[in-house]
Amino acid sequence: MSLEEFTPVESSEWWAQSVEISEKFKESVKRAGSGIKRTQKDEKKAKKNDLLLAGFLVKIIIDKKFDYVLEPLFDALHNGFSSNLLLWILSLTHEEVSQKIREFSEKPYTEYSFQYPESFEFNDSTVDPEVKTRINYWVEDIVDILSYEYSSLKVVELQELFLKEYDSLVLYTKKVFIFFLHSSNIKITESQAKWITEFILSEVEKSIKTLKIDDV
Repeated sequence: MSLEEFTPVESSEWWAQSVEISEKFKESVKRAGSGIKRTQKDEKKAKKNDLLLAGFLVKIIIDKKFDYVLEPLFDALHNGFSSNLLLWILSLTHEEVSQKIREFSEKPYTEYSFQYPESFEFNDSTVDPEVKTRINYWVEDIVDILSYEYSSLKVVELQELFLKEYDSLVLYTKKVFIFFLHSSNIKITESQAKWITEFILSEVEKSIKTLKIDDV
């Protein structure tokens, strides 16, 4: 399929086939949904993620190569999206963040450094398997980063934000996704990246809805 032939439906079908949701991923969803408590302890733990994001923000602001994603990142922050979610999205393009998330979830981390020797026009049927694998891990990490030492109040807030401020999250995620592909010397159109991003975020939203909110 060429970029000119791309349609939203084809994007969703391709991504549904490409993202191999493993049994581990399904188990993560089940575990995450079984016990997030509405307590002060949860709130204190959630603040750790804010501090972690702040530390990484300093690093990416200094590094000029991340300028492309800064404005939509700050917009998403301004609109109230959680540090956990923004860190997960950023992890696709930031090795240190990705490594930290995998460390939290006690999953093996594999360094990603793939790059086409020449510019490659994105094509779902021929993109290198290493690229797909990296993105698959990225999608899998969402359940872990959202449930790790997380607050029930923040989960409720995040569910509401998906309804109220969804466009800013799509823009931020799309920019990160394009940045990731470009770093691997892969070209993709804005429209194609947007449809793939929206499909990925729809899977994220489903994961958020599985998180069980318990009053104590």
